[in-house]
Amino acid sequence: MILRKNVKIKEINSKTNLKIVHYLCKTGTIIGKKRISSDYSVPIIEFKDYTRIWMLSKELESI
Repeated sequence: MILRKNVKIKEINSKTNLKIVHYLCKTGTIIGKKRISSDYSVPIIEFKDYTRIWMLSKELESI
């Protein structure tokens, strides 16, 4: 995971909150990381409207 890297959300898990579906195929920038378990961390993505969400790495595509 590289900070300030541009990414695009390519897929969303079927159990995801419906508010996140709005960001499918949108481009954002990795600004940090979040630890979701003791062994796993995920990137935090910021969009142009300053909204921040975290996604699994397999759901992202590098630009």
